[in-house]
Amino acid sequence: MISIALCDNEDIYLDRYQSKLESLAKKMNINLDITRFSSGESLLFYLEDHPNKFQLIYLDIVMGGLNGIETALQIRKLNTFVKIVFLTTSKDFVYSAFDANATNYLIKDLHGDKFDEVFHSVFKYLKQNQNQPVLTISTKQGSVFVPYQDIAYFESIKRLIICHKSNKQNLEYYYKISALQEELKTKGFVLVHRSYLVNTQYILKLTKTDVYLKNGVVLPVSRNNYESTKMHLMQYLNKTNL
Repeated sequence: MISIALCDNEDIYLDRYQSKLESLAKKMNINLDITRFSSGESLLFYLEDHPNKFQLIYLDIVMGGLNGIETALQIRKLNTFVKIVFLTTSKDFVYSAFDANATNYLIKDLHGDKFDEVFHSVFKYLKQNQNQPVLTISTKQGSVFVPYQDIAYFESIKRLIICHKSNKQNLEYYYKISALQEELKTKGFVLVHRSYLVNTQYILKLTKTDVYLKNGVVLPVSRNNYESTKMHLMQYLNKTNL
């Protein structure tokens, strides 16, 4: 089952794209759960209570009130992973679409088979990642879901936690690193220092004073944490070499 939102202020396009999606689903023998919205405001109102409802959102850009780009930027504050495909009559917003991390940008009535190709691509991605374990992080903007494999390490500054992702984007939130360590103890993370919790799969080299990560970062290793870090790294290497 793929949960999809269609957002457009014109019923003719809501009907057209719902029909296209249902036809694709029939050909692919998959089930869809499609919810329709006639404005960006109504979509955002729904997402405030159900931020993880949808896996794919088709979003018109030129709408009354909030336009599609503005709506998408607000969506990203609630959910960083949902796939967003813009459907519009104008090419004028194509560069702005990148700011919202859009999956694709389709021109209404001119996209031909591109609509089908984009859907197939999204379906393939969702199928490959449907069981990927994620960490739920509560921020001021709402809950953010980050796959464990995308996290290089956590940094603690007093009660502030900085989640350093592999793409070098950071997330900041308030939490205790001791609680985070307990939460992630079976997920491949090891406390190398009282201020650093590292994803073992990102460790390139370990010395008695430093740990070198595959993204080029070098972190200190405390004397008290060296042996446990070494043990976790050996266990990870043994597991990956099986």
